[in-house]
Amino acid sequence: MKIKPFKKGEVICIASGVFESYHRFGPFLVEMDFDLNEFIATLEHSQKENWEIADLMHEIPRMLVAQGILSTIACRNVHLGAFGELQVKEEKGDYI
Repeated sequence: MKIKPFKKGEVICIASGVFESYHRFGPFLVEMDFDLNEFIATLEHSQKENWEIADLMHEIPRMLVAQGILSTIACRNVHLGAFGELQVKEEKGDYI
């Protein structure tokens, strides 16, 4: 499924995985117009094993920051709970 290109000035987050391997990255500020579909198409991934694809998905946000396409911005993350239990806490962690 393709997504529409990002425009300079947008704020985005990137996520990958499911359940215990779910990862969130960001938020990021889009520094220039770009098409993530085209970026992904340039990566060598068709012959990789599943674990290699998972590693690649984890690295894509860092690649976009390194190329100046995205920049990181400060953000506080708050978790409201899960499984029917309301428990407010601030999340800590590396979001890139």
